Amino acid sequence: VRQGFTSEFGFLLDDAIINGTGAGQPLGILNAGCLVQVAKETGQKADTVVAENVVKMYSRIFAQSRPNAVWLINQNIEPQLFTMSLAVGTGGIPIYMPAGGLSGQPYGTLFGRPVIAIEQAASLGDLGDILFADLNGYILAEKGGIQSDISIHVRFIYDESVFRFVLRVDGQPVRASALTPYKGSETQSHFIGLAARA
Repeated sequence: VRQGFTSEFGFLLDDAIINGTGAGQPLGILNAGCLVQVAKETGQKADTVVAENVVKMYSRIFAQSRPNAVWLINQNIEPQLFTMSLAVGTGGIPIYMPAGGLSGQPYGTLFGRPVIAIEQAASLGDLGDILFADLNGYILAEKGGIQSDISIHVRFIYDESVFRFVLRVDGQPVRASALTPYKGSETQSHFIGLAARA
C-alpha cells in the first residue's frame, strides 16, 4: 500500500510541476508568467511539430540553462520527431533519426539534450506537448516527506483498517516573468513551450 501511494504522489507532484494552477497546489510551468511560448510557423499544419519549432525553442532558453535542459514530450509526438527533417537544397536530412534508420536505436536527443516522454505533457497540437526546460529554474519546497498513518479504530465495527497519507509541498518557477536579454529583443527563460497548433 505504501509503495502504491508513494508512486501516485510522485505522479501527482510531477503533474503539479507541469500543470499546477498555484491555487492549493504548486504553480506549474505551463501556468507560470515566465513560460516563453514559441509561435507556430506560418502555414504550419495543425497537430504538427517541425524542425523550425525545435530550433526556435532552443534559441529562446537561457544560454546558461542549455547544459541542464531537457525536452519533455508527450509520447504521441514521437512520430513527428521521427519523420522530422531539415530541408537542404532539393532534399533534406533527418533530424531525430539515427544513422542506421529505423533499424538503429534512436538517439533520444535534440541538440544533444535528452528527450523524455512524460504522461503529464499535453497531447499533440496543444501548448505543453513539447517543452524545453531547465528544471533548476523551479523551486520545490517539501515539509517532512510523506507522512503515513494507519488506524484499526476508525472503522472498527466494519472490521476495516484506515490508511492516511499526507505530503506537504509547494513550488513555483524561480522567475515571475521571462527576461529580455541585454542585447536582443526576444524574451528568454528557463522554460520554453511550443504554442498551440490548431
